Amino acid sequence: MLTVKEYETIRRLVMVDGLSQREVAQQLNHSRKTIRKAIAHSEPPGYQRKQPCACPVMGPFIEIIDAWLEADKDAPRKQRHTGQRIFDRLCEEYGFTGSVSAVRRYLAENKRHKKEVFFPLAFKPGEEAQVDWGEAKAWIGGSLVTVYLFCMRLCHSKVVFVRAYSHMRSEAFLDGHVRALEFFGGVPLRIAYDNLKTAVISVGRGGKRVLNDRFIGFRSHYLFETRFCNVRAGWEKGIVENLVKHAQRTFMTPVPVMIDLEALNVHLGSECLRYLQNPKRKEKLKAEQAAFFTLPAPYEACVRASTYADKRLMVQADKCFYSVPMEYAHHSIQYKLFVDRIEIFSEAKQIAAHHRADEPGTRVLEPWHYVPLLARKPGGIHNGEPFQGDAFGPEFGRLRQELELRYDPQGTERFIRVLLLTQNHPLAEVQAAVKYCVGKNIFSVEAVEAELRSCIPTPKKVASLDNHPQLKTSVSGIRPANIYDITFRKREAQA
Repeated sequence: MLTVKEYETIRRLVMVDGLSQREVAQQLNHSRKTIRKAIAHSEPPGYQRKQPCACPVMGPFIEIIDAWLEADKDAPRKQRHTGQRIFDRLCEEYGFTGSVSAVRRYLAENKRHKKEVFFPLAFKPGEEAQVDWGEAKAWIGGSLVTVYLFCMRLCHSKVVFVRAYSHMRSEAFLDGHVRALEFFGGVPLRIAYDNLKTAVISVGRGGKRVLNDRFIGFRSHYLFETRFCNVRAGWEKGIVENLVKHAQRTFMTPVPVMIDLEALNVHLGSECLRYLQNPKRKEKLKAEQAAFFTLPAPYEACVRASTYADKRLMVQADKCFYSVPMEYAHHSIQYKLFVDRIEIFSEAKQIAAHHRADEPGTRVLEPWHYVPLLARKPGGIHNGEPFQGDAFGPEFGRLRQELELRYDPQGTERFIRVLLLTQNHPLAEVQAAVKYCVGKNIFSVEAVEAELRSCIPTPKKVASLDNHPQLKTSVSGIRPANIYDITFRKREAQA
């Protein structure tokens, strides 16, 4: 095959120097066909196949293989034909004489030709955002754990929001939205999802979806529209799919080492802000914010439910148990389960709040909820689960230790009397009194009671002028000076 330089030489000899094609062919030892091709093309045209390559070995079996591959689309993923299995079947059932390599080459070429084809997409400012979940590993508190990354990306400006959660339940899904919309500064007109269970209960014929009531309420609060991808068609929201990979390979690489999940989210927040520093993204984000819906008051990203407090003063929520005050035992209870906490209510009044537990079966017990029960069951102070360890704090622990040493065996009873003071005094005042007494090395119930009494403010006495109306301030605020002369004359007359 001639080079470009040889083409140039031939063309110059014929078209510039005026030699005939025969002469050039003889001079350069090429065929006259080659000379004609060089004159017709300024550079080598390359090999161009006019007919598809013949496959004498594979050709008769291509239709059979294609039929098997088509049937595989409805088969379980792990029970589909491999190249080896196709080769074995062709040999056993059809007397195939080719090699397994030929089968594998055909499969690779067939797969390449049938790859999905996509439209290039363009979005107007504020038109759409896309949401997805991803997984990543992180060292949290010394343990390697799996965290779940809530990812949202604006389709016009490509601005991103990523936050880590310990689970993908409904409250985390909603909380991620609330924080993302606050980060973007508004609500896009539409948000795209796949068919995740926290939003879609089921997908029927024709793509009709039954949505989760909680998600419908959330959508009603922010008034955005929704677009759901076809089943197993995640590429229909490819913008956020790319964000998931970017977050895993950039934000979470190397594997972060954090004290807790909140520290990890601080790291992710700083990465999102750094990603926003691109001037073009900032300018496009401003255009999106102008097209957004106005951001309403934050939605309560929680799960609401009703239950009853049991005989142990506990309510169950998401397989964990949380205590309530003693007076609400066996009462109807409502709670709001957030990502990081639980708020417990009775007749619209909040009666307790706890940090949320992650491990199923965990009991989160507030010892002060069980203190009133000690009036009737004082023995519970020893083995009651709420009172184990340093339940009431270091000052109460020191007070109990000293009382039991000094007043054995009545020391524990005296300590319970101190705890029961919370039934007649605010908890904060009892804690302050105990802290004061322990700080002064005074260890007795009477000292704590005396300190509580000293903290009660006494009403100030106000002088009364009812018997001296002439000394009362007039409406104008100016007292006439002659009232003193009148008072002096009255005293002289009495004398």
